[in-house]
Amino acid sequence: MTFQDLREFHDPDLLLPIGGKEYRIPQPDAARGLEIRQLFASDVLNEATELEHIMDILGAVWVPDVRSVHVLSPITGLPELDDDGEPIVEEKDFGKWDGGVWSEMVEAGITWEEIMHAGRTAMIDVGMGRVVAETHWVNGMVPSLGLPDIEGQLPENDPGNPLPAEPEPNRAARRAAEKKKGKKQRQAEKAAQAMKLLTPPDED
Repeated sequence: MTFQDLREFHDPDLLLPIGGKEYRIPQPDAARGLEIRQLFASDVLNEATELEHIMDILGAVWVPDVRSVHVLSPITGLPELDDDGEPIVEEKDFGKWDGGVWSEMVEAGITWEEIMHAGRTAMIDVGMGRVVAETHWVNGMVPSLGLPDIEGQLPENDPGNPLPAEPEPNRAARRAAEKKKGKKQRQAEKAAQAMKLLTPPDED
């Protein structure tokens, strides 16, 4: 059997509708995708670090605009002076983000909150998968990129990422647990077990 070229029928990009228009957010390359996955796995994304990652996935780059400005006194608002009586000057970057889907959304008048919501959804799509991204798109989550609470929201046929089974206790642990039980509890358990053995199975 010869497989059909994946790119002939599979579109991995994320399409997000906002205000009657659909915005296409391209999937990152393999190296960047793995980096995003690792960011979610290491739980280092927060309000202080998410902006740069969101702008990157939206295709925006920082265009610097460095200017020399006077250092102003926080009390008088006048320029601070050095020992020679000259105004103290420092450099500040008045640059901006530009390009990609970011600029497309800005030009369309999309609000800041909507753009951030779209950016977080795109990050989650890469870092945690399409199902979680779809859940976030509809239900939202905390302002920063923490794990969303999606309990009970995954499709029934989606196995998700099950937790490993709890290890079975050894003989010593079982004995210790039995000692902790009260006499009435042990009697009730034995009675229930006996009833189960005595009850005939249902006939089809």
